[in-house]
Amino acid sequence: MRHVPIKKIAHRLGVVCESQLQVTGYQIDSRKIEPGELFFALKGKRVDGHQCLADARMHGAVGAVVNKGYQGPDYGLILLPVEDVAGSLQMLARLFMQECRAQMIGITGSVGKTTTKEFIATLLEGKYKVGKTPLNYNTKLTYPITLLNRTGEEEVLVVEMGMTEPGDIGRLVEIAAPDVGVFTKLAPAHKANFPRGLLDIAKYKAEIFAHPRTQKCIFDHALYQYPEAIQQMHGDRLSFSLEERTADFFLSSEYFVDERGVRAYRFDPPYKQAHFLHDFLAAVSVARQMKMSWDEIQNRISFLKLPKMRFEEIEHNGVLFINDAYNANPESMKAALAHLPAPKEGGKRIAVLGFMVDLGSEHDQMHREVGQFAQKHVDHLLILGKEASPIYEAFQEVQKPAEQYYDFNSLSERVKSLVRPGDVVLVKASRVVEMDKLFNYL
Repeated sequence: MRHVPIKKIAHRLGVVCESQLQVTGYQIDSRKIEPGELFFALKGKRVDGHQCLADARMHGAVGAVVNKGYQGPDYGLILLPVEDVAGSLQMLARLFMQECRAQMIGITGSVGKTTTKEFIATLLEGKYKVGKTPLNYNTKLTYPITLLNRTGEEEVLVVEMGMTEPGDIGRLVEIAAPDVGVFTKLAPAHKANFPRGLLDIAKYKAEIFAHPRTQKCIFDHALYQYPEAIQQMHGDRLSFSLEERTADFFLSSEYFVDERGVRAYRFDPPYKQAHFLHDFLAAVSVARQMKMSWDEIQNRISFLKLPKMRFEEIEHNGVLFINDAYNANPESMKAALAHLPAPKEGGKRIAVLGFMVDLGSEHDQMHREVGQFAQKHVDHLLILGKEASPIYEAFQEVQKPAEQYYDFNSLSERVKSLVRPGDVVLVKASRVVEMDKLFNYL
């Protein structure tokens, strides 16, 4: 929590420190430090935070949590030496959350977490003081930072909970379990880390519902196909769906919401693509559990915004670019392709795609499926990198132009020479590809 003496933090960490200097916030990235904050010097694969102490001080840090083995200069920082910096970060967040009175809404899922988080927070801001995860801080290192940086004035805290390996969600729940758990949608993201594929992904993501504190379990109705996930729910079960009318919350193609089988309200959502309607319905389901009336929800609809790089529309020289480059898996790739806006008369749909990570032995097959799916939705395909070759090869099965490039310079030059006013261009790949760099070249 912010604005506490560093002495209190040190005591929680088992470190002797008598300083009454106020800590105004917490960071694990020295570049993001603001005056008065505490820096956790984590040792990562590429960067050791202990090498960033001078930078943290330059940005205004008052102290740093460091490993006991650190023997370097303090650069004017109050150093708090501990056995395990990451473990201390998580422990501190857990201890402070024991004092938290805000209701916490935790969100997981293979796709749509950040959009759903933003939609939920926006709706609830009409009735409550809301805090939320910045960006997509949803890992075992960034989740605690979100919790520690709450102001203490929040009535509701809306947080993301991410997973790349089995047990990740369980570890986040140990730090702080949500009062309301939300499971957006299941898809084969990070499938390489889960031997049983979707069965394991569903099971381990459903750990968000496993803590007794979690009294509301809100999830995509399709999760009922995975009993191991359903069995972990202790609280009330509430499903939502765009397809299954028996769900507790159902959104029809005319944008009517049925609540427990009763026609309740008609909305005019600002985003009509199915994957965003899915996230919208999840948010509405949460808002209803948070005792918001239908009219209160309606009054917040105009404030809904998509996060950056999620189907973000960018107009450039008469060409409509769709920047959906934040991340990608087979489900989100197909959703983006299926919902591309229509080009203007004489224009064409162009997809600029890169590869998807962590698909394991099904890498080639799932990329091929995306290429086959693109055949129906795209007029011209551009591929970046060797790893995405199966998309390119599958798309070539039809008589439509497809091209493959291996660096951003060549790809960007081709994009600039290819596009014409009226065209629609989708840009999408997994985050590691950094496909959004393409926009730096245009």
